[in-house]
Amino acid sequence: MKKLFLLCLLTPLLFADVIGGIAITVDDETITLYEIKQEQEISKQSMKKTVDTLIRSKLEEIEATKRHISINNQQILDELKKMAARNKMTLPQLYEAMQSARGLVESQVKAKTRERLLKAQLFNAIAMSKMQEPTDEEIQEYYDLHLDSYIMPTSIDTVIYNAKDKALLKKKIENPMMYLPQVTTENASIQTAKINPRIAELMIQTEDNHFTPILPKPGSTGYMAFYILQKNDINTPPLALIKDKVKNKVMQNTREHILNEHFQRMRINASIKVLRLPKE
Repeated sequence: MKKLFLLCLLTPLLFADVIGGIAITVDDETITLYEIKQEQEISKQSMKKTVDTLIRSKLEEIEATKRHISINNQQILDELKKMAARNKMTLPQLYEAMQSARGLVESQVKAKTRERLLKAQLFNAIAMSKMQEPTDEEIQEYYDLHLDSYIMPTSIDTVIYNAKDKALLKKKIENPMMYLPQVTTENASIQTAKINPRIAELMIQTEDNHFTPILPKPGSTGYMAFYILQKNDINTPPLALIKDKVKNKVMQNTREHILNEHFQRMRINASIKVLRLPKE
């Protein structure tokens, strides 16, 4: 009787502890408190936006299961290898770059890649039949309305810091006046149109008189960081030079509109219960 009594006392506590880890249920799927905290740490979004993002992800997974769409580990690895090759990096260098630039560890990079591949396949299944090529008039209209989005410098004056050892480079960045012969520097004026677009974007987003994150050196061993001195000749390129980029953005917006409508209908019809949320 004593054992039975103790079991009766402990069962609600154990059950509460299990439920305590579950924050939200979406039909038969769950979102945990840990997932919310982790996503918020990565995205830096508000609690509401983080929750909305995770609910959308669960709805996408549910829809993918219904359509028998899945992403396996080999597909994720193949995609990451392609990304590394495009950026002239090894796979370990790509992981290091993602951790440096976005704070993502390897498992998170793989999870985000899986999510992106899943979204792409869902797009093909849901939206492709409804997509149409934008007309020249639509491309011109979008360009005219978003001129500020395409402002970029023609060149960037920078000091490039190079080192074999990442820790030494980090130490030099934290204290530029420190003498470290293992860290070399060179002044350069970089033409933004002639370098890797991702590195160009990173440099453009970095304020003058600040360092970019540390990056693996493309196609080589060692590490590098850019100290941004000045951005030159900042303007909006003519549409003719960036037409493909604008066109892709128009198509991306159309795709998102179609997918948002689809998953908004799913959300209305789904059974979503918020049990508890992490404390902000």
